[in-house]
Amino acid sequence: MRLDDLKEEWQQEIEPRKCENNLKTLVAEVKTKTLKIDKEIKRRDILEISIAILLIPFWLYGLFSSAGTIQSIGLWILIIACLFIPYKLIKAKQVSPTKDASVKGFLLQEQEKLKLQKALISSVVWWYLLPLVTGIILVTLGGTVNELGVPQITEQLVIYYGFLGLLCIAVYLLNKRAAHKKFAPLLIQVEQKLAQLDD
Repeated sequence: MRLDDLKEEWQQEIEPRKCENNLKTLVAEVKTKTLKIDKEIKRRDILEISIAILLIPFWLYGLFSSAGTIQSIGLWILIIACLFIPYKLIKAKQVSPTKDASVKGFLLQEQEKLKLQKALISSVVWWYLLPLVTGIILVTLGGTVNELGVPQITEQLVIYYGFLGLLCIAVYLLNKRAAHKKFAPLLIQVEQKLAQLDD
């Protein structure tokens, strides 16, 4: 009987240590992957925000030498887009702070971060491509108006719009691939770890 009691006590001491080591490994594994993605997101945001802010003076200057209403509307759309893009990127990084300093709290915060970034790049067509392309098309069309104010679509514009369309498709596909290959697997992994913790 005494030997059985000793075995049971020893088992009870070993279990919490195992569990603690598993949790540390779990956190370290998730932290390593999310830190790498956080760095990529930071680089992307700095680049995108810098470009958007640097373009605003050019669009404002274009307003003063605008060829007409169509071009002016396009320039205003581009200005608004260049203000909205930084806002959208910054907003996607705002994760509600966790009150829980446990492993579960950490994983829940990482889950929210990943969901926000995945949603951001999955919806790139609506908040990024559509405003920029609309603005560019209106600016270029507005630059070719005749005396009556009617835009003249030239062969060069058709080729330009073709390249613009291909570029948009490439950006869309790259972002869709990133959402599927980069964020989705990590999000699934974090959700699995949360499910393990709940068990």
